[in-house]
Amino acid sequence: MDPLLTTGGLPLDTSPERFGQLDDVSELLDRPGALASEFERRGHAFFRGLLPADTVLAARQELLSKYAVLGEIDDRWPIMDGVAGDRGGLGTANLRAFTESVRTGANYEAVILHERLLDTTGILLGAESVPFSFRWPRLVRPGEGCGFHCDGPYMSRATTRHLSCWIPLGRIEPHEGGLVVLDGSHRNERLAEGYLTKDADIDGLEWLDADPELVRSKYGERWLTTTYEPGDVLVFSMSTLHGAFDNRATGDRCRLSTDSRYYALGETPDPRWNGEDLAPHGGERVFYPGLGSWANADFQDEWKYVDERGRLVLDVRDASNGTPANES
Repeated sequence: MDPLLTTGGLPLDTSPERFGQLDDVSELLDRPGALASEFERRGHAFFRGLLPADTVLAARQELLSKYAVLGEIDDRWPIMDGVAGDRGGLGTANLRAFTESVRTGANYEAVILHERLLDTTGILLGAESVPFSFRWPRLVRPGEGCGFHCDGPYMSRATTRHLSCWIPLGRIEPHEGGLVVLDGSHRNERLAEGYLTKDADIDGLEWLDADPELVRSKYGERWLTTTYEPGDVLVFSMSTLHGAFDNRATGDRCRLSTDSRYYALGETPDPRWNGEDLAPHGGERVFYPGLGSWANADFQDEWKYVDERGRLVLDVRDASNGTPANES
């Protein structure tokens, strides 16, 4: 029996009319016009083995080794297994320095700045591709996932000629927290005329409804995913609705992936994520997903407040119930 797929603890209907597999469009890489047209039609493009697997796995080793320092990864097991630890160092670490180190590691940058990735996103953008200054590496612990949303309200304060890439840093089966996109959602008028016109910071957006069947019936056709392998890349537009399954992996294993965004050369990118002095969502927070669930109210599912020394302003002992508290 296939493992149960859930989002926010709610089961997904995997009947063929409501759920399917991503199609690999790698064969179109030698036909740029056809690839760009297919991306516009689908709102997403999945590439099997676009990047060298050894490059991706080197980034995995680098990131998991860093997370092990905080106790996020249990180093009594092989680091590459990604077994969740006790998070013993999380409460006292300088998370501002730590997350900067994670985002700027040489092996990690070799993935998100890879020539093949820049060439491919350039085809889809119709211009030379430029990466956003900010990057979003994600460690997803057992039981965690990511709520349904579109990237547009979070990334489109300036140009709309940009896109998102989701890259698995290791093999990820759907029930281990794989990304899922909603087919046809990029053409949904309800999203286009409402949600996609908003600014996440100004309008205080949270995740869309947590029920995957309700979201599907309102905004699209079928949920699409696959078993991701090292080297795979999923690219999607700012108006494509997506999320991630809950991580129900066996053996207490964490899911590791990265999000990166790219814009067309000559465009003005969203200043929240570009430039030398970044202060996303204020400046008192760092990107550190998980540790509780707040439906992303005030961005708390993904962004954590830190004090003047970069220490987490959250009682990690009570993180499972999603109750933030100052640490003294």
